[in-house]
Amino acid sequence: MKTKRRKDMEERKNVYLSLHKSFVREGIEYTDRATGETRTFNSATLPKGTVVDGVDVGGYEFSPMFVNESRFKGADFRDIPLLANREVWLRKTVMGPDGQPELDEDGRAVKDTVKVMPAQLKEAVDAGRSRYLAERAEHARQASRAAEHEAPRAQRSVER
Repeated sequence: MKTKRRKDMEERKNVYLSLHKSFVREGIEYTDRATGETRTFNSATLPKGTVVDGVDVGGYEFSPMFVNESRFKGADFRDIPLLANREVWLRKTVMGPDGQPELDEDGRAVKDTVKVMPAQLKEAVDAGRSRYLAERAEHARQASRAAEHEAPRAQRSVER
């Protein structure tokens, strides 16, 4: 009995993906066609620079079942629990050369789908966030150096 319980616990392990709230839409309402009931779903869009197996999946979306305010990163972030052993299907509308969505024979937008395991996705999002923060820090250092070089010149011109 204990081994079955342990196996169930292993299967239920979650991977927590943290995204800034600007990448997550919560409680989007729609009407269920079969029942006519109003229901809701969540949508998460991956940030630019999220690379999985050499493919940039920035802009791809998925619909997480649950979205919670982040326990560790604060109110501006959302934690999304994903089942560790279940693929996440990322989807993005295929755009034509004119910038309009490509349509299939039924007139529906063509979607590109990428399937990825949650641990890979978390790693890719975390790596993308690290690169983004490093770029911003470098930009700030360069701006600071430029300001230091400009300050002495500005003082010299005032003294004259």
